[in-house]
Amino acid sequence: MNEPTIVPTPVPLTPAASTPPASITVSERKQARRENWKLIARRPGFVIGSVILFVWIVCAIGGDRITPNDPLHAGLVANNLKPGTTYNGVKLWLGSDTSGRDILSRIMAGARDVLSVAPPAAVLGVLGGTVFGLLMGYYRGILDQILSRIIEALLSLPTLLIGLLAVTVFGKSNTVVIIVVAVLFTPIVARTVRAAVLAESDLDYVTSARLRGESSGFIMFREILPNVSGPIIVELTVRIGYAVFTVATLSFLGAGPPPPSPDWGAQVSESYHIMSAGIWWPTIFPAIAIASLVIAVNLIADAVQSVFEA
Repeated sequence: MNEPTIVPTPVPLTPAASTPPASITVSERKQARRENWKLIARRPGFVIGSVILFVWIVCAIGGDRITPNDPLHAGLVANNLKPGTTYNGVKLWLGSDTSGRDILSRIMAGARDVLSVAPPAAVLGVLGGTVFGLLMGYYRGILDQILSRIIEALLSLPTLLIGLLAVTVFGKSNTVVIIVVAVLFTPIVARTVRAAVLAESDLDYVTSARLRGESSGFIMFREILPNVSGPIIVELTVRIGYAVFTVATLSFLGAGPPPPSPDWGAQVSESYHIMSAGIWWPTIFPAIAIASLVIAVNLIADAVQSVFEA
């Protein structure tokens, strides 16, 4: 006698078993990012750089509301008074400049001119470079070749010369400087992002997204972009430091805000010629301010880079 054939009853998938692997990947990715930022926050360089940067941000926001004296008041005191001098009841911790203005007040107020231009320029440059890098690394082919040649041409141009030329043609304004610096930074960032996207675009999760029928935009910005965010963040922090130096240099060369602006580069430009006469403080202190901001940003960038590239 034949035994009856037993057909197994299908067992429904539990919610845990039906969870797509992508959601687990996203969760692990978020957890990894949180752990990375915790590691960054523990780095001494990040802490020191953040403190210095915070001081300059406070000065930029406060402006002449928190300065000891009016930073634009020419003739407030005698010209070229040494640091620590008290003149008619006015304490000059960093001395006065060639127009009798308080150098400390001008340095504090000048932080606004730098921080209102350099970070926006760096952000725009990184955004533009990220978009172009994604397009080049994902589509490759003729698009990659055309954009690569354009980027090589832009990278061959001297940064300061292009900046001075643009300011001469379009006029001296913060908007012009922001756009020029952003355009000059875009090809550099694009090349970095392209290399990162090329390394990711052949991995299994990208292939799976293509097989699911996801659009190219979805794959680039929702799948690949989060996985190349590390190099992009590193580029952003590095570019801010370069932007500070570039903006200050353009101001020194006369492409920044006109006098009597307390811009740091302009202060150095106004007074460097009198250093040979022993009057060093109107030049050295603004230069130290520029250096401290660049160093602070670089310390933060080094901490971020050491964690994301570990």
